[in-house]
Amino acid sequence: MYMPTVSKGFYALTLLLTFSVAANAQVPAPAPAGAASITSSPLTQSSGSVCESKLGGTNVTLLMVADPGDFTGTGEAVHFLSNLQSRVNVSNSSFCLTMAHGSVLGNPTMVVASGIGPGTAALCVMELLQCSEYIKEIIWMGTAGYSPQQGGVIDTMRGCDFPNPDTQITREGDLCITPWAVNWDCKLTDWDQQCAGFPNVCSDPTNTDGVEVASLFGDCTFSTHTQADIDLTMEVQAAAAAASFPARADSINLYEGQYWNITANSTGVKYILDRPVKTWNYTQCAIADSQFFWAGAPWDMVSRNYSSVLVNMALGMKLTQLDMVTVSAEEDVGLVQALGVWNSLVGSSSASGKQVPYTIVRTHSDILHRPVMSMGNGTWMTAPESPTQNFEDGFAFAIATGSTAVLNTLQRRCHAANGMNAAMCNYALAPIYASS
Repeated sequence: MYMPTVSKGFYALTLLLTFSVAANAQVPAPAPAGAASITSSPLTQSSGSVCESKLGGTNVTLLMVADPGDFTGTGEAVHFLSNLQSRVNVSNSSFCLTMAHGSVLGNPTMVVASGIGPGTAALCVMELLQCSEYIKEIIWMGTAGYSPQQGGVIDTMRGCDFPNPDTQITREGDLCITPWAVNWDCKLTDWDQQCAGFPNVCSDPTNTDGVEVASLFGDCTFSTHTQADIDLTMEVQAAAAAASFPARADSINLYEGQYWNITANSTGVKYILDRPVKTWNYTQCAIADSQFFWAGAPWDMVSRNYSSVLVNMALGMKLTQLDMVTVSAEEDVGLVQALGVWNSLVGSSSASGKQVPYTIVRTHSDILHRPVMSMGNGTWMTAPESPTQNFEDGFAFAIATGSTAVLNTLQRRCHAANGMNAAMCNYALAPIYASS
């Protein structure tokens, strides 16, 4: 889930980073010679009967979301649940908010809402992994805030005198499909460093340390993946590219038109709005998670930089923030850390369980900062006027496009198994989103 940017400005709470080692800490004494030792494995599997009852069968696809509808009233799983046949609600979960199993387009499926937040997502997925032998894959879907443009609106890497000349922009409903994520909160900084460029928004907030410094923050970049994760990601990307998406609501077209008209009046760039939903691949976009809901072009620069670091670590590329669309969400770092650790352990030891492929579908519900305008001499400001977004329509549309990409993936499998004309392979979105 992603909460929208705050349009009336924002105040930072003081961040206190405590990093110390007590000199007189008590260190456990070594075991005496000859003492017995026990090696235990943290990985255990629930019994087959428990897992089949909980998941509803074997080789089950898990469709996971965070928000059951607490934010806008539209649950992120609404379209999955409306297409779930022979639905059975599961009530014996310790860490997941809601679970139901059945069949979606002929695919054994469990639909899970973890609840909001990375810790909640990690706990929920670790509970489910106790039945990993019965899980085919995990596809996580959720809404997110997006950079307004790949590389940002301002040409920051080549100086602040010019806008990014690219006419391509992100639009609500766009998709980022990727198997990795980075923790945006991993930064050591202070007020003067972060705000040194104020009020010029063409300034990159300075961090003393960032996501690479595991000695301070622990793991921040979650780029470990298996070939099965990549294969699943590519399958969902291909299905999204072939999907027919619903039309954007008039309120969305009006909002985006006003946003980009304000921007174009300053930059002189003729942005292309008249296009369908676009899928950004995992070399163009990356998920930067945080529970600090930020807004502003400078923080988008930080986030796109973190995104390029993440993709470079994952693929050995040499991208910069100019190459990236950042996708701001919450839960993915918890999900990916839990799955990455699980898959690494069961793939390299005799621990019970099996590796579970996964991918993430994050869909554009909100632009990460208000329009910006050039004041000349390399100075950019936030535009004094900003259009008002209809968040209910924006989030509903984002949920609809993300769900369409996932359902189209399952539909293509259904067609491959049962023929192109099989009635069981048809799906429809729940009637909660109106295009006009």
